[in-house]
Amino acid sequence: MERNEAERMLAEHADARDELLHSITAEIRTAGKTLWQIGSFAHGRPDAWSDLDLLVPDGPWPIGRPALTLDNPANGPRGGGYTGAAYLTGPLLVWVDWYTWPAALPVPEEARVLAGEGPQSGLSLSETLDRHGRGPAPDRFDQGDFALAMIPIAAKYVARGNAEAVAGMVSMLGGDVDADPIDGLRALVRATGGPSPLTERIARTLDVAEALRR
Repeated sequence: MERNEAERMLAEHADARDELLHSITAEIRTAGKTLWQIGSFAHGRPDAWSDLDLLVPDGPWPIGRPALTLDNPANGPRGGGYTGAAYLTGPLLVWVDWYTWPAALPVPEEARVLAGEGPQSGLSLSETLDRHGRGPAPDRFDQGDFALAMIPIAAKYVARGNAEAVAGMVSMLGGDVDADPIDGLRALVRATGGPSPLTERIARTLDVAEALRR
């Protein structure tokens, strides 16, 4: 893939991500619910690769029709939960970290409200989870689903030039750490099974990351 095509595709991806956030916010506001945003957007340092990190009191979430979901209560608060979800919108895919939050628990200090209102603490997300307690760790993940969830995140690290993080993720997924990172990640995609709308988007994400990597 040529660099100018990759740049155009990444810009379209960022637009699709922002449009997805707009539609999610509108749906939650219409339902009279509360929505907070955390992560890089709340910290004021997002880029075109940034995912959406959304915190919602009293789920269940996610909403919409994600192509893949991955539940890991240990990433979220005790009495709440965490679900990662891949949405096939735009030319790539948009990953959303959904945190279901107990209504009585103040949200982290860095959160910014998108709909509704609620109390905030003076603690960061990790400090809040450490003090309040996290949900139980799952017995196991479906390894194919876990790989498909992690590979686009690794692609993002490739594009940003974070070689150490990429190597760690390839190793964690059982890939070839001695290969070029993109080649190793492509091999992991092939190992998950045949083509599908999801794997096609992931393959395209790898193409864009390869063209734009630092």
